[in-house]
Formats: sequence, structure tokens, C-alpha cells
Amino acid sequence: MRLATTCLRSLRSPSSALRPSPRLWRTYNRVAANGPHTTYFQPPPKPPRRILSTLLLGTACIGLGAYGHAWLYGLPLLGIGLEDIEEVPPGADAEALEESMRNALQAAAASGVSPMSLETCQDFLESRAGYSVSHTAVSHVAQLGSNIPIEDTWSGGTFTFYNDPMKDWSEWAIFDGHSGPRTAQVLKDLLPELVGQALGSPSASESQVSCFDRPYVPHDSYIRDVIKEIFVQTDTELLDRAVNALHDKVIDPVETVSAKAPVFRHHILSRSEAISLVAPVFSGSCALMALYDPHKQVLRVANTGHSKAVLGRWNQAESSYVAQLMSSDRPDFDTNMGQRKKNEDPAGSAMVPETRGSHGVSAPRSFGDAKWKWPVEATRRAHELLWGPEPLPIDLGAKPPYVSAEPEIAETEVKAGEHSDFLIMASDGFWKHISSEDAVSCVQMWLERNKPTNFLEPMKKKSFFGALGFEGYDLHSSLQSLAGPFAPRVAKSPDREQNDDTYFDEAERRLKWRVSPKHFVVEDNHCGIHLIKNALGGKRRDLFAGIMSVQPPLSKMVRDDITVQVIFFGADTQDTIKNQ
Repeated sequence: MRLATTCLRSLRSPSSALRPSPRLWRTYNRVAANGPHTTYFQPPPKPPRRILSTLLLGTACIGLGAYGHAWLYGLPLLGIGLEDIEEVPPGADAEALEESMRNALQAAAASGVSPMSLETCQDFLESRAGYSVSHTAVSHVAQLGSNIPIEDTWSGGTFTFYNDPMKDWSEWAIFDGHSGPRTAQVLKDLLPELVGQALGSPSASESQVSCFDRPYVPHDSYIRDVIKEIFVQTDTELLDRAVNALHDKVIDPVETVSAKAPVFRHHILSRSEAISLVAPVFSGSCALMALYDPHKQVLRVANTGHSKAVLGRWNQAESSYVAQLMSSDRPDFDTNMGQRKKNEDPAGSAMVPETRGSHGVSAPRSFGDAKWKWPVEATRRAHELLWGPEPLPIDLGAKPPYVSAEPEIAETEVKAGEHSDFLIMASDGFWKHISSEDAVSCVQMWLERNKPTNFLEPMKKKSFFGALGFEGYDLHSSLQSLAGPFAPRVAKSPDREQNDDTYFDEAERRLKWRVSPKHFVVEDNHCGIHLIKNALGGKRRDLFAGIMSVQPPLSKMVRDDITVQVIFFGADTQDTIKNQ
């Protein structure tokens, strides 16, 4: 059995320089095959790429570079011959183009260091905003990068295993990378499909019944174990492949004339091939995944790391939404693992959070982070031969691994109706600035003025240049016309607030700000943008523009990469999906 992935996209038309592409849905379709995967790293074959797609991608990226160059250095541009391109083909190439353009816009801003107007700040937030839609829920997702490239990524999709779409499970995930984006990107490409495949596979020990067909039992241990197993096994195989690459143990199938079945041989790796294989575990990533069964209205949240999910649930007595944690509020070191290590090696010392946190690991549970999981000999070999991370500088006593990818899993029955539940999922870069309760209050304020499905209204079809914001510009005229939406727009700075609720943190030696509902503003039709904006100042315009203006590497001291998904349950999207 394998899972094939398709992604349907459409463009909306905000005032952003880079129009975000609302991801209408991503489906994982169950397809018959001769047997299960022999390894978790045989993703479904991608459709053949047309030469035209590659040419469009390359040409558009060159064009973007030219416009960024003009913005930064004020140079005139020649016509670059893109005016005949009507649209970018959907699929992997289109996604790569979008991401390249977003990163280029962020890099140009970091190089130019122009003072950012409120309009430019809005453009940056809208450039990484979008939506995902299932039959009974919609998600508003937004990102704000601090690193170049951004180390966070996300996914949203539907496992379609039934003819009845009301029984399709939905998936939303955030992958918060650290020490680079590679681990997070690998997880985005693999983990959702692997989880869906495992949940949809009949179990011999369970009378050939898959997780999708099981009668509902609260906190079903079997389903929880399946999810945990896939998380751990995915991480283990990533680490094992990398260790094998260190010792040239990669095995490739080789077709022969005399044998019907492939013959396997050892493949001697070049240094660049080895580096490519070990890179996903030199960095690390958290993984926060929500799985929703609309038929039984059951929501499960699996969390590896320090991202967090909070459910907003209506409290009739208080006439307001209240926060219900769906993951640990402040996850600390895995004390169970520490005790297990001490039992295995009584003479050794259990690892303590302070020691762990001061030597380079970013999360209590994580994928990748090989230096915390490999034997010291493997880490040293990777460091000496492939420029990998340095081995741990101290003896932790117990044997590795010191960090696990095993997730914590929470579950609840979703309530839909006049005041349906909603779920806020976010990387820790968001939660560093706002409490769970204030985040829920912020969404409630947004709901009082907006409907989560307003964006599903018919969208006007745009050309390629219209989608980029160049519609109406003369591509062969002055610099101002050519610069289009990439031209710097420095408006009059807003007046500084008399009391902007900022303070200097003596412990961390940096300026910080307090977040509370009194500073919230409701002015965006996208709830993800609304949350990020209010976590970074809200109606305190001068503070917000200042926070947004700090560029890498100093921005890491002010704000981390931020990814937010807000999932609204009980949405009726049937007509919209049928028309796509």
C-alpha cells in the first residue's frame, strides 16, 4: 500500500507583495499495492515534471532576483521577457517557486534594512499566510520568519480512505526546526503520509481492522501506540540511514539481465552524498500534529517538542471561550527517560534539564539532533569527516539517546454548534510572547467580527503577474514601475505610544513587551495574521513596526520563527469543495 499526494491551490488577492496561495486541501489517497513499504523512506513516486514547469520556475526565480536587485540598489531593469507567462503550473514546482520568492523578499529586506512602514509589515505577514480546507473544518495558517531561510514549516491535509468524505480524517501539523531547516522539511514531506498509512493499515492483532474503522473508545491505547510508533520509527530510520552513510553502508538495488529481482550492492558514497544523507539529523525539529475524526468528532494531538496546541471551548456560564491545553504548557526534560537511563546504568548520573539546555539542544523531545542520540564515536566521526556538530563537551553518565521523538498525545471530543471549538497550534516562537488564555481571547475577539469561511467566496482568477502584484505595471517603463510591489514604501512613522508596556529584562539583557487583551486590535480577515500581529504589539503601532524591522541575526534576540495554525471546527465547506 502506498499513499499518493495531490495538492490543489488557488490564489487570493490581498494587498501583499507576494500573494499567498490558500491551500484548499491536500489529500492522501489510499492506493492498492502488492504490499507495504519495506522502509519508511520510499515515498510515493512523483509525477514526471514537464520541461515547461522547470523553465517557468527558473525564469520566474531569475526575474524575482532582478526585481530584488533593483529594489536594493536602485538600478534600472531591462525587460526580462516574462510578460507572456500566464500562470505557474500547480504542484511541487509552484510550491518551490512560492517559497523561493518569500525567502528572496525576506533576504532583500534584511539586506536593505529600510525602516518598515505598517503597510510593509502587513505585506510580510500576508506573504506567508494561507488556508487549508476539509469537509468540516478550515485552518488559517500564517508564518513570520526570523531565520533565513525560515526553519519552521507546516502541513494540512485529509486522509481519504472512504467513499464517504464525512469519514475522512483531517491532519494539521507544525514542524519547528532548529539548527537549520532540513529536519523540519523532511518531516513535512514524510511524517503526515506515514502516520496516515499506519492508521489506515489493518492490524493482524486487531481482527484486520484499521484505526479508521475501530469503534470509538476514549483514549484508545491502540491508536495512541500506532501514532507513537510511527513518530519514533521515523526518527530512528533517519538516524540509522545517517549512521550508515558515515560508514559507506548505503545499499542500492541494481537491475541485472539474468535476475528478475533486483540485486543489491554496496554503494560507496562521495563526500557530498554522505553530507546530504546526514544533514537531516545534524539539525533537529519539533513536531506538533493534530488528527481529527469528523465522523466521531474526536481530536487527537501528538506533540514532540516545545510547540503547543490550545483548544478554545465555549463556556456558557462565562459567555466566553476558555483555554484547554492539548499539549504540555512548558515541556521540561523527559524525566521518564532520565529515570530509565539511570535504571540501565545505576553508576551514571541522570541527565538534568540545565545541563541539557546549556549545550545546544533546543527541545526536550525532538527529531534529528544526532549529537544527543548517537554514540559519541559516531558523532566524533561525523564531526571530523563531514563537518558535523561537535560531540558533547561533557560526560552525561548515562548512555545515549538523551532525547526522544516519542510524542505526548492528548485527546478530546470536539463540540460544534453556535459556538464551535477551535484549536490554536503554534511553534514556541509564538508562545514566548502570549499566554494560552490571551491567545484564546484574541481569537474570540476576531470571531466577533469575522467568519472563518469568508475567504471561500469566489476568487477572481489572476494571471501570473497579477498573482505577484504586478498587474497594472508597465514592465518596460521606469524603475518605479518595474520595482512594482517590491519598491520600498516608507510611510510616516506612527506616533510613539506614551505607555507601550515595554520593559528591560535584566536577566536576559534585552527589551521586552507585555501582551494583554487591552493592546489587541481586530483589523485582519485572516486569523493567523491577527494572532501574530497582536502577539507582537497589536495596536501599539510603533512597537509592532519596530519588532518587525529587526533583521537577522539580531532578530533571534527579539522574535524567533513563528508559525500559527488556527483550526475552526464545524465549518460547512461542502459546496466549495464540490466546485473545485
